[in-house]
Amino acid sequence: MSNVSWEWLSAVQQGRQYDLDAKTPDCAVPIVPWIHPPVHPKLQNLIVRIGRKIQLSRQDKLISLDRSISHLALVTSGVTARNFGNPIVGTENAAAISPPGHIAFGNLNFFTERPAFGHYFALTKAEVVVCNKELLLPALKADPELFVLLVRHFECCALSDRIGFAFMAFAPVEERLKAFVISWAVHYAKLSGRDGKPWLTMPVPLTRSNRCLLANASSVSTDTYLKRWKDNSVWIRNGDFVSCPTSFLEETYKWMRKSEEQSAYSYAPTLLELFQHLHEIRSPLY
Repeated sequence: MSNVSWEWLSAVQQGRQYDLDAKTPDCAVPIVPWIHPPVHPKLQNLIVRIGRKIQLSRQDKLISLDRSISHLALVTSGVTARNFGNPIVGTENAAAISPPGHIAFGNLNFFTERPAFGHYFALTKAEVVVCNKELLLPALKADPELFVLLVRHFECCALSDRIGFAFMAFAPVEERLKAFVISWAVHYAKLSGRDGKPWLTMPVPLTRSNRCLLANASSVSTDTYLKRWKDNSVWIRNGDFVSCPTSFLEETYKWMRKSEEQSAYSYAPTLLELFQHLHEIRSPLY
């Protein structure tokens, strides 16, 4: 992503820190595709305390292609991304992203050190904290609570990936594009009002090329739907921010909920009700 403004980066820095274990009726925050949930504050503190900071320019690789991954990396500013395969040259197209407070890499192979089937890079100017397994694992073994928090987080990351694959396989293009907007909104959107109706306002969700790849959509399809959204006044951009009515995304949200089996977690039945709850969760990560 080029030409990222200070306002956009500042807004992305202020993501939601929500509790993955909250099960209060209709108040649990659902796992969403393409953006893993934020790391628990206790784990964040541990990683920052014993890890080392790395500053990255846009498109810098987080780890060289000839090295195996045996670390855990936390994004502390900017946005990093991951893509499939092992390219000779870097690309800024992302198949999934990690904003501040989220894992940049390591969730797939921290314990096994198997190949990750992908590469990791900075989508914007970014800072990550990299923690070696040799340092982190003894600290986790000494604190069973932290160990369980990490295992549960890895499980949620895998679930996020699975939901993303499900959208790729079964949902039409427009629904995939809307699903990414929902994922971004869960972490960044504010609930507001326009003409007496509930709307969401959020930083623009990445560039057009990245939205194409995340949703596995062609540029032609993406442009067609984006023009239709604008023409129908359900996608209104103002500088680095965009607004849309909650009703615009409602059917996609319901598709996500209907595809799930029953569990102890009770998610809001509508997107509006979810954001009425999320509206109260505004604490910045740092």
